[in-house]
Amino acid sequence: MENEEIKKQQDLTWLENLQKNSWEPEVIVSGISLAVLFIIPSSLFDYSIIMIQDYGLEHIPALLVLIYFSLIISVFKIFLITHLFLRFMWAGMLGITYAFPEGVLKSKLFKFSQDLEYPHPRVYLLNLERWCSMIYGYPLSVVIPIFSITAYLIFLIGIYLIFNLDFQIVYLFFILSIFGVLIIGSIFKKFKLKSLIGTSMNGTIGAVFSSHLGKWTMLWVSLGLVVAAIPFILSDLKGFSYFQPMTNLDEEFYDWPDQSRYFEEYNTEKVRFPRVWTESMKVSGDNLNLYLAKYARDEQDLPRLQTLLSTNDNDTLGWEKLEKVEDTYLIFLNDSLVTNEKWMLTTSGITGQKAFFGIIPIADLPKGIHEVRVEKLVYIPPFVFTGNELRNRKRWARFNFIKE
Repeated sequence: MENEEIKKQQDLTWLENLQKNSWEPEVIVSGISLAVLFIIPSSLFDYSIIMIQDYGLEHIPALLVLIYFSLIISVFKIFLITHLFLRFMWAGMLGITYAFPEGVLKSKLFKFSQDLEYPHPRVYLLNLERWCSMIYGYPLSVVIPIFSITAYLIFLIGIYLIFNLDFQIVYLFFILSIFGVLIIGSIFKKFKLKSLIGTSMNGTIGAVFSSHLGKWTMLWVSLGLVVAAIPFILSDLKGFSYFQPMTNLDEEFYDWPDQSRYFEEYNTEKVRFPRVWTESMKVSGDNLNLYLAKYARDEQDLPRLQTLLSTNDNDTLGWEKLEKVEDTYLIFLNDSLVTNEKWMLTTSGITGQKAFFGIIPIADLPKGIHEVRVEKLVYIPPFVFTGNELRNRKRWARFNFIKE
């Protein structure tokens, strides 16, 4: 019994010392974590592109997963930045407390300030210490549920890819199952999953904050975090619409082409090309080498494209043949349709991505600026109450080159 009391006292002493000196690992972990968190989004962006182009993942599920992960990372960014800022204030207040342990000397102030009651700097120091410790643990109560939902969605997306299912069915099951768990948990008090989640580390953390800060405060702070994370999420998603092959380019991207998306010489970061590209903006020969980014989903959708194109409803699209994926593209040179072009499969040396390679004759073109425009026949998959239809994307890609 005595040994147990000694061990208990030792554990308490160890915990108190750990709490007193926790600021050191907090600052180190915050700094390292922030550096890593600003790198991760670009890696997730690149991985999502690979899944879309090489494995046939549709844009919507890739976008959802990217948004969820970006939200998780953004929440950590907000709290770690806030934590470091408060720790800097804490360090300054600690220095003031050490340098001036007696606090404010009212007799040495101007008379108009002597009638005020000034708290001792130690009060602010302790409050800052409390806030720093609390802020360091709060993100877990927000992030873990989002991460669990994201992991569940990724599992369902894996099933959707393996069995080539319609994503609307998978997403409907995802939404219904989430709401089903919430409804059953609110009706049946002895629901095992509710007990498992509620008594987990995340459930305990959430209960601690809710009971001390207030349940409504906890809810509003969580919603405020989501709103505050929106600018970070939008920044992480910038340029992702390029890799949505079912749509036209945004007006800004179409009217003001990003050279790094169309020319290898400007792609210094060697990121994947989203739609069409060539080696250089300046062409001195009689031919223009053209690459079309290959999307695995196009091969899976080709039978649907052929079936829908054969119906009378799609006669106005103007597609004469559709025997292979390459036939879904129309290449225009200065608004003149390029005919009889042949394509071969290749792997881009600069990015390592699969592409269709073709040679466009430009011997008859005069020197100067010329335009290449690409139209694409796309299949819109069913999602909610829309889709399962064909569309001709006339603003699918466009760039200018200079013939020397």
